[in-house]
Amino acid sequence: MKYLKLLPFAVVLLLASCTGCNENKGREKPDVSNIKAEAHILRFDQDMKEGAAQANFAEWQSGMRAKYGDFYDFYLRQFIIGPRPAGDTADINEDAIKRFYADQYINTIQTSIDKNYKDTKQLQGELTSLFKNITYYFPKFHTPQVVTFNSAYSAGVSAYGAEQFAIGLDMFLGENNPDYDSAGIYVYLRHKMTPAYIPRYTAEALYDANFAPMVGEQTLLESMVERGKQMYFISYVLPDAPDYMIYGYTGAQAEWCKQNEKEIWKFFNDKDLLYKSNAMDKARYLGEGPTSAGMPKEAPGNIGNYIGLQIVRQFMANEGKNIPLADLVLKYDAKTILSKAKYRPGK
Repeated sequence: MKYLKLLPFAVVLLLASCTGCNENKGREKPDVSNIKAEAHILRFDQDMKEGAAQANFAEWQSGMRAKYGDFYDFYLRQFIIGPRPAGDTADINEDAIKRFYADQYINTIQTSIDKNYKDTKQLQGELTSLFKNITYYFPKFHTPQVVTFNSAYSAGVSAYGAEQFAIGLDMFLGENNPDYDSAGIYVYLRHKMTPAYIPRYTAEALYDANFAPMVGEQTLLESMVERGKQMYFISYVLPDAPDYMIYGYTGAQAEWCKQNEKEIWKFFNDKDLLYKSNAMDKARYLGEGPTSAGMPKEAPGNIGNYIGLQIVRQFMANEGKNIPLADLVLKYDAKTILSKAKYRPGK
């Protein structure tokens, strides 16, 4: 693509080695020592495995429903039993669970989970810190119960109802996990499939569940700004996270965007993409992918994350950072941010 100037690969690697060195500078690190918020992690994955060997299944199942609420039956429907014909109410839970955990593929995944997450003390500390930071900025935030589960390589982090948060630990076993090949997981996603990314994905999902505004039809640029608000939120509730992690990029991808920001913006303008609400364009530039359509292979798939965050940061800089995070998230829409940001990279 003629608009984007490619840095020599060696230079990109050199620059990428410094990515994150000073990028956290200026982010507020709130004093949360007096905030009472704690992550309580329940190991649903281990409880389910143990349930397959229970002699008194009915008693065990009653205890699971008391402990996990509707999530237990949701997991059965979604991951173990699947759709059932209308009117089929036969009690097949015990047999289905035993067959599920007798499957070699499922057992291999659970073995990897058990090996990588012998305990969740570190994760509990990281999520507790995250919950405290969110509560600092949003005092009415309700700390959810955290449930870990075996998703059979199909689900990462998501909210379940208002009270629970579910983490598929098998999606965070490390980018070199050998089973990701047989599971058909794209290589370009694997750098994010590490334990370090769980708080980042948790912050993103919590934003979507609690703070994301209801919006109508938007242009690509407005959608980028909404994504930028989300990225800005993540950067403040995870103040030590490097920018590349906030974007969901590799270090080299983040540095490439930084060095080519002006040309990226020129590309969107020259292609007349910014002010149209084309769903395919949003998928191309805001969705996951090995790269972004029309751009060099060094460009990340969801390059809209990068542009969106730069616009929001410019807006906050223009406003003197006098706008509280909660107000930015809840009171400022994309049109207002765009009009006041006056984003023009390179000027």
